[in-house]
Amino acid sequence: MAQYVGYQSILNAALGEYQSKGFRLVEDSDHFLRLCYQDGLLEVFNQLRVTISVIQETCREYLESLDAS
Repeated sequence: MAQYVGYQSILNAALGEYQSKGFRLVEDSDHFLRLCYQDGLLEVFNQLRVTISVIQETCREYLESLDAS
């Protein structure tokens, strides 16, 4: 797994406002990102294909599903 100085800050920035709502991105390998909500795994993304808008949309949809429950 590649580790870069400041890399986590880039992942945090990709989450935008959702970082403060309990979401986090974790680099699973050189090819995958795990999107977690609180302590649970929500989604796994291919780093080469995912976009910031897809990540944020996934967060938004998940929060909406919680509100609908």
